[in-house]
Amino acid sequence: GKGGEGGQGEKGGGGGVLRREGKPDRSSTELVDMNSAADVIPLEPGWEKMRGGIDKFTAIMEGGFRESFPLAMHSELYTCCYVMCTQKAPHNWADELYKRYGTMYEQQLEQTVLPAIKAKHGTEMLREFARRWKNHKLLVRQMWKLFVYLDRYYIKKISALPLKAVGVQKFEQVVFNQVKEEVRTGVLQLIEKEREGDMVDRDLLKQVVDVFVEIGDWRPLFPTRVGEEIGDIGQARLNTYVKELETQLLADTSAFYARESSSWIGTDSCPEYMKKAENRLQQEVALVAAYLHSSTEEKLLKEVETQLLANHQSALLDKEETGCRALLREEKTDDLKRMYKLFQRLPNSVTCGLQPISQIVREHIVDVGMSHVRKEEAEKDHSMYAQQLIDLHDQYHAMVQGPFGSNTLFQKVLKEAFEVFVNKDIGQTSTAELLSTFCDNIMKTGGDKFEGEIDTVLDKIVMLFSYLSDKDMFAEFYRKQLSKRLLLNRSASDDDERSLITKLKYRCGAQFTSKLEGMLTDMNVSKDSQNNFAAWMRTSEVNLGIECAVTVLTTGFWPTYKVDEVALPAELLRGIDNFTRYYESRTSHRKLKWIHTLGTCVLTGRFDQKPIELVISTYQACILMLFNQQEEYTTADISSTTKLPMDALMKYMQTLALSKYQILTKSPKGKEIGETDVFTFNRAFTDRQRKIKMSLLVTKVSQDEKLSTKQTVDEDRKHAVEASIVRVMKARKTMAHQQLVLEVSQQLMKLFRPDPKVIKNRIESLISREYLERDKDNQGVYKYLA
Repeated sequence: GKGGEGGQGEKGGGGGVLRREGKPDRSSTELVDMNSAADVIPLEPGWEKMRGGIDKFTAIMEGGFRESFPLAMHSELYTCCYVMCTQKAPHNWADELYKRYGTMYEQQLEQTVLPAIKAKHGTEMLREFARRWKNHKLLVRQMWKLFVYLDRYYIKKISALPLKAVGVQKFEQVVFNQVKEEVRTGVLQLIEKEREGDMVDRDLLKQVVDVFVEIGDWRPLFPTRVGEEIGDIGQARLNTYVKELETQLLADTSAFYARESSSWIGTDSCPEYMKKAENRLQQEVALVAAYLHSSTEEKLLKEVETQLLANHQSALLDKEETGCRALLREEKTDDLKRMYKLFQRLPNSVTCGLQPISQIVREHIVDVGMSHVRKEEAEKDHSMYAQQLIDLHDQYHAMVQGPFGSNTLFQKVLKEAFEVFVNKDIGQTSTAELLSTFCDNIMKTGGDKFEGEIDTVLDKIVMLFSYLSDKDMFAEFYRKQLSKRLLLNRSASDDDERSLITKLKYRCGAQFTSKLEGMLTDMNVSKDSQNNFAAWMRTSEVNLGIECAVTVLTTGFWPTYKVDEVALPAELLRGIDNFTRYYESRTSHRKLKWIHTLGTCVLTGRFDQKPIELVISTYQACILMLFNQQEEYTTADISSTTKLPMDALMKYMQTLALSKYQILTKSPKGKEIGETDVFTFNRAFTDRQRKIKMSLLVTKVSQDEKLSTKQTVDEDRKHAVEASIVRVMKARKTMAHQQLVLEVSQQLMKLFRPDPKVIKNRIESLISREYLERDKDNQGVYKYLA
């Protein structure tokens, strides 16, 4: 019963006093027993007391919390629950309290909450649903405070469901399961309204959606239901949300955007469609942030992407006037960037994602490149072709780096596309040769100059070079042109020469550039050797009467030069003899072979008006110095005296008598030179400059040199193929024909693309020389012979 005023506390001391007053004749022992009995709280009175407190809080809650729950009542009810749970058997009511705790929720939800929700419809029903859940959570929290002793000890002891979980479970069973379909329908209708542009109450949606999430908060602790796996706790807490709301939301989203995209694709241009799709995706992200659970974002966007992008990708990219090809032609970088960002979201396959776009980009670059090739074939001068390729590469490289975000897929198609047309010959000339000539023009004095950093231009050249399949052909042409720049002193900068060689070395390895590096080293060594030769002449008291500079070359590094048995003037012979003496005094194991093809001389021509220094080749000097001995010579006389072949001599006479600088006068007049034509020294010649550079003939690669270069490369390739075959066979010992051809091709691909026929011929040659043999049982298999 309720405690009296005897000051005995809540354990019923007052009740004992009342009984004592009613029966004064009881013994003292009976009084002690009765006091002990009075301390026990019976089930029904105790529960009535608890129920009174619950009703009081419910009334306060229903009234909108205009008053607070009395603190004294809270303390009294907590103590009552504590006593009822700690009394000794048979008066321990913990088990009964736990059962009635759940029943109390059921009664309150069935009698008050559910009817209130069902009485309303549409948005008002959602609002009531959210309000009732909010209140229910407050009720559960308050009840937990009163019955907390059960949670701490009794529930742990019997492994029962925690008090808060019971509260959530009862709401789910009594209310949620009854109204969830109507609530879900209301939520989905509001979401669709927002997608159609109407204003909706986002706060309300957030509150309702949160109920679906929060109802699952205790789900991992519930007994596993039939056909439902608990799985990971973090994921399991969202089971209700996923099953009861998200699944239908995704299906509705898919249907909505299927309808919308079908109406767009027929009327909108590709850029317009992409802008709409981009906006829709941003809206969906905002929608999730506003009132859906964050785990929904990825799944929701996947549905939107499938309907807006994946299902219409081909139609979108192939639009005639505004599709991907049109955007590339018109260089619409903003639209291309948008396209990349949108389709980057999709998984990559032949028909989906970035791969179809990359193939269109590849085809476009190849088309543009091939149109350049066709246009260049119609031109006579190909000197700017390499620059056009560089400009084209700059354009599409910027596109790959900008709109396409340096994606590796687009870097790959850029490389593949350029490899297609960069390796197309322009007429009879290969791109390897044209690129080498372009380098020559940049590197030599008086050649093409570029604004800005030469290093940047060299990087671009090396990038183009990397697309060449005939890298060895480029190397051979470059070597010949480099040799002329170095020997004729035409190189503008040693640093630039070394820089380009270093870049090529980084791209193709040390073996590729070893000869080029050797040539530069020879030039440096020769400068030191020249200083030592000058010191030797001073010591030996030798006076040549002329300045003599000799460049000593290592045979293996430099191109092979034709040696003409020319009759040199006495002045030059003295220089050769003295240098030979000096060189033999330094080393006894090396033999000098004199090559005058790329030699230069500076002669002073004493003309009537003024003396002029002439920078000419050694062979031109041999011809002009004859006129110190007599006034005139016929072509035949000059040929017999100098021992120069007639065809070569004709070309030199052209430069001396019929070019811009006419040092010699020809008789009779005419553009052709005959063997009987007479030449005399032109004393009347003059020029504004005191020093002029004559045409040396050898500065450019002649047609004969082009042919010999190609022959050299073909010969080198044979050796490279043989070396590769032997390397592979030495490692494998036995190998089938197709495998051997494939592996050799892969090894050599860095330098050139080997012809399978050439590989087959080299295999036959190695068999005949007993490096390999055919398997007796299988003719298609080779064995290595040690």
